[in-house]
Amino acid sequence: MADASAQPPDVADLNVRRGHFLGVTLVAFAELWERASYYSIVALIALFAIASTKDGGLGLTNSDAIEISGDYTLMAFGLPVIFGFLGDRFVGHYRAVVLGAMVIVSGHATLFFGDHTNLTTFWAALWLIAIGTGLLKPAMPCLVSSFYGQNRMRRDRAFKYYYMMINIGGMIGPLVAGIIQVRWGFDWAFLWAGLGMTLALVVLVFARPLVPHTERGRPGYEIDGVPEPPDPIAEDHHRLRVNMTMLSIIFLLFMVWALAYGVFAGSATSELIGNAYVDREVLGWTIPAAAMNSIEPAIIVLATPLLALLLTWLARRGKFPHSVLQMVLGGLLSCAAVVTLGWLAMEIPSGVTAAPVIGLGVFVGAYALMSIGEILISPVYMALITRLAPRRQQATWQGSVLLAIGLLGFATSRIGAYAESDGGIHRVGTFVITGAAAFAVVVLFSILTPVLIRTIQRYNPMPIGADSQLDDELEILTQLDASEPAVGVRVEKTGDS
Repeated sequence: MADASAQPPDVADLNVRRGHFLGVTLVAFAELWERASYYSIVALIALFAIASTKDGGLGLTNSDAIEISGDYTLMAFGLPVIFGFLGDRFVGHYRAVVLGAMVIVSGHATLFFGDHTNLTTFWAALWLIAIGTGLLKPAMPCLVSSFYGQNRMRRDRAFKYYYMMINIGGMIGPLVAGIIQVRWGFDWAFLWAGLGMTLALVVLVFARPLVPHTERGRPGYEIDGVPEPPDPIAEDHHRLRVNMTMLSIIFLLFMVWALAYGVFAGSATSELIGNAYVDREVLGWTIPAAAMNSIEPAIIVLATPLLALLLTWLARRGKFPHSVLQMVLGGLLSCAAVVTLGWLAMEIPSGVTAAPVIGLGVFVGAYALMSIGEILISPVYMALITRLAPRRQQATWQGSVLLAIGLLGFATSRIGAYAESDGGIHRVGTFVITGAAAFAVVVLFSILTPVLIRTIQRYNPMPIGADSQLDDELEILTQLDASEPAVGVRVEKTGDS
């Protein structure tokens, strides 16, 4: 076999790119099944809790079922902070992902093989799945980022691809679980995502050689005989303070989006409107009400490749938008979606509980605004964390984001409850006021965007020549400076012209 070092540079670079793509694909495959597991359990918990013991359920009341579902959601979103910290400091990101997959599989096995009609067994299984999610979920973005180092453009595309896989899992999870539950009962519905997670676990084990050395073992120890490389962000205390400040400021923008998203979709208000007031008839066929839940993930799956092509086209013209700029645009689109939903709510007659008064096209259009905004903000912030945070804080940051989303989701559920109270007379005001207020905050961030971009570029340069794979892309991007290019921001060139 020929020595890899003897290969022409273009062939060697192509092989490296293929290895990176294969590695990200395998990691994203595991994340797909983790999301299928999570959303399957979320879709089944309430149904299982209220089902009679004769039908294999717990025989609880609706309020008890809602409490169990809410508790599990808080567990799944809260534990990643704790286990993200452990993954950063003690376990290592790859090991945390593999261990998390194993624990998730054990949780599904407990539901299938154990007596899940016993509350103790049922809660033990939920805790296992939630703990596995806490280990795996915050470490996954760190693995995705590790394949691309400082290559921001390829990393951003990889995160959008990764996010598309998340939504594929979120789309098929509850759909297949619901079908299996109806045909074969809760036992097999609980098992099915566990089988997928088992396959993902096998894939992760065999994918280890593709994972960069920095992510394979425990932090601070030699990994396969290779010492852990230094972390330039952690060693430069001034750069670390600046980066943490930037991440904290941009986190506020992310939370404004999360608020808009929660009011639009997370509070279930748009779901209720879609079920009761949207004309779901297409060519004589009425779309099932449950299928309306698949609108958002379906749009994300369809739009992500198109958006990636657009960004590639912009990159080749030296106009690749900076991460902060993408997030601001995503925030504006998401706020517009909330205001649009308020405008559509004006069509609902007062006191009418169900009437097809909203067209399917405009309703899907509102979801499209929210979904495209989500693509531009959520995976981009995940990628930004892996660029600005030191290696041993990245999973902790990812877990903190999940916790904040969970807590905000609880708050927006109360906002949604207010919108639906008194026969829904507060819908229009709730959506318009919330959307407009969030829009104003995002506009303020758009004014601050050039300052944020310059600060990030100044302390996080992407040096030409430090990575041979970057040189061609930097040349394509007109080499605006020695860091990352940004649309709408003038940056002085450095080095020889």
